[in-house]
Amino acid sequence: MNSWLSVLSAVSPPFCLLFLGGVSRRLGWLSVEIDASIARLIVNLLYPCFILKNVLGAQRPIEVGEAGVAAAFGFACICIGFGVSRLVSIPLSIRKEARPAFCFCSGIFNYGFFAIPIAALFFGNDLVVKIILFNLGVEVAIWTIGILVLTSSKLNFGKVLNPPSLSVFLALFLQSFGGRAVIPEFAWMVLEMIGNCSIPIALLMIGASFYDLIKTIKPSQRLRIEIGALLTRGFLVPLIFISYAACGWIPQGMEWMAKVLVVQGAMPAGVFALIIVKTYGEDADAGMRTIMTTMLASPILLPAWLYAGMKWAIHQ
Repeated sequence: MNSWLSVLSAVSPPFCLLFLGGVSRRLGWLSVEIDASIARLIVNLLYPCFILKNVLGAQRPIEVGEAGVAAAFGFACICIGFGVSRLVSIPLSIRKEARPAFCFCSGIFNYGFFAIPIAALFFGNDLVVKIILFNLGVEVAIWTIGILVLTSSKLNFGKVLNPPSLSVFLALFLQSFGGRAVIPEFAWMVLEMIGNCSIPIALLMIGASFYDLIKTIKPSQRLRIEIGALLTRGFLVPLIFISYAACGWIPQGMEWMAKVLVVQGAMPAGVFALIIVKTYGEDADAGMRTIMTTMLASPILLPAWLYAGMKWAIHQ
């Protein structure tokens, strides 16, 4: 990727799927009534199959130690996001009632369904497996530290053992017994077909949800939340991640972590965070403003940070 325009062109497919999801919602092809059932299908079946397909189909077997270090990086990155968002909220005087939702939503990047296709576009399918392992730590951080940030209590360790996380452990377990070789060919074909559906369907659903956000959202007082979201997700967090990728310690043999940090640092806030905010009865409007701001800015900021990261940290 030699120019910013070529980077922008490369990230356009996921944005096109988001746009088509919004259009589908507008035309009534994706109704709100089916959101919950499709979301359950994605989380419980499509994404676990995607994980199994990529981990078991990897050219090089994943070592348990490597998986643990990748997860530790994911856990640390989410915690950094929460810390930065908290620091940003103080000078901006974001009101007390909105602060937990703002810190939670701006602290979580769009680590899965948006990051994975972009990582595959730029660095190939080999990096997808690394991001899956990285995301295991992200999930743990969200359902432990994240719930503390959001509620100051109500830790939900049970949510850590969700179908995507369990599928990572299952894939690593099967890998120790031969990996793909232990799965019958017909079963592998089914696994591949289901897994290949996960990212496109998820992006369409995210686009539909984003359309709903745009229809109902109103600016915050003095745009404090919007400015805070841009400072956190649009500037400070990507700068920290890319700086670490360029200059920080990365274990020998895991140089690919720099690419993961560049991709995840460039991501907007995760739409899924809003569902958790609503579940725990926090300020959904603050969460929507945070997510909408970063998503609207992402067509410019995402390729810009990817380009900067590849030039500075990856030298590509």
